[in-house]
Amino acid sequence: MSKYSRAQMILHWAIFVLILVQFAFHEAIVDAFETMLKGSPASTNPMVSAHLGVGGVIGILTALRLWIRMETGTPKKSGNHPQIFDHLANAVHYSFYAILLLLPITGGFAWYQGSEVAANAHTILRAALLILVLLHIGAALLHLLVWRHNVLAHMWPSRN
Repeated sequence: MSKYSRAQMILHWAIFVLILVQFAFHEAIVDAFETMLKGSPASTNPMVSAHLGVGGVIGILTALRLWIRMETGTPKKSGNHPQIFDHLANAVHYSFYAILLLLPITGGFAWYQGSEVAANAHTILRAALLILVLLHIGAALLHLLVWRHNVLAHMWPSRN
C-alpha cells in the first residue's frame, strides 16, 4: 500500500475540517455552558447546537476511521529515517484517535450533565489535540524537508 485508501483520505480531511468548525464555535459553547452553570436555561444559539452535533459526528467518523485503519492498514514507511520516528508516529496517530473519541464524550457529559469535571477534561483534551496537530504538522515538515519524503502524498488523492 503506497497511499491511504480513498475512504481514509476522505475521513481524514472531513475530520480536519470539522475540527476547524469546532474551534470556530468554541466561544459560543463556552459562554452558553458558563451561563447554564449559573442556573440559566440552556442556550438556543444555533452555534451551540452545531458544536454539539458536529462533535458527535467527529466521534462517529473517528471510530469509522480507526476501524478502517485496523482493517486496511497504513502505507509502507519510507525507511529513510530513524525507526524511533515510526513508533512516535504510531503514538501520535493513536493519541489522535483516543482524543477525538474522548472529546465528544467529555463534551456531552459536560453539556448534558452540567459537569464541570467533564468540562475541565474536555478543555485538557482540546489542548492536547492542539499539541498533537502541531506535532503532526511538524513531523510532515520534517519528513519533507529533512528526509525528502513527501508523506502528504499518502493522504492526498491522485490526479488520475
